[in-house]
Amino acid sequence: MQTRTLILLLLLCSGKLFAQTTEKFTPALMETKSGAKVVYTSDRHSITFDVVSKKIVPTDNPNLINVDNKPLQFILIPNSALSTTDTTLARQKAELLGYADYELDYVKKEVKMKISGVTEKWITINNKLFLFWTYNMPPDNKSVLQQLNLSTLCFAHVLNLNNPVTQGETLETNSDLLLNAAKTLRLNNFKVDLEALYKQLQDEMKQ
Repeated sequence: MQTRTLILLLLLCSGKLFAQTTEKFTPALMETKSGAKVVYTSDRHSITFDVVSKKIVPTDNPNLINVDNKPLQFILIPNSALSTTDTTLARQKAELLGYADYELDYVKKEVKMKISGVTEKWITINNKLFLFWTYNMPPDNKSVLQQLNLSTLCFAHVLNLNNPVTQGETLETNSDLLLNAAKTLRLNNFKVDLEALYKQLQDEMKQ
């Protein structure tokens, strides 16, 4: 608990102050033969994951797409308080819990939303640790019942995938959207040439 509190304090104190000193990634969303590919690339590293669906619709928000009429939000959050050298399981858990606590605190205090039923669950996908965390929306919100989040660490950034549960939907069916995307996550120690990748994907779609 002490480690978790320490990391949360680091996140709160260092997030805005040092965010600009962390590695900068350029995002891209590209159509593929099976759906879409999300790409983040820097001068040294790259991060990719795939969304498989025949019906993917981009929105005005570059971090949000509709997948089979379900919104999928994805965001890569920099913070120099995240360690690039200490990748122990304990450190990863503390950093991810600190991020979730920060987001929950923001929703409660800044947005002033009376959320409830917070849950946190550790999931390992392809030997990578993820935090699956959820919360219930206020009872007076008749459209969105619950928010689902899946978070992991990528090169001293937090990658967070989010999907809301609306009327007529369930946690089980909606969580699959996040989990299936996470199963395709790749972290690379090289830069991606976005133009070359776009051309490659376009050629594959013509085959």
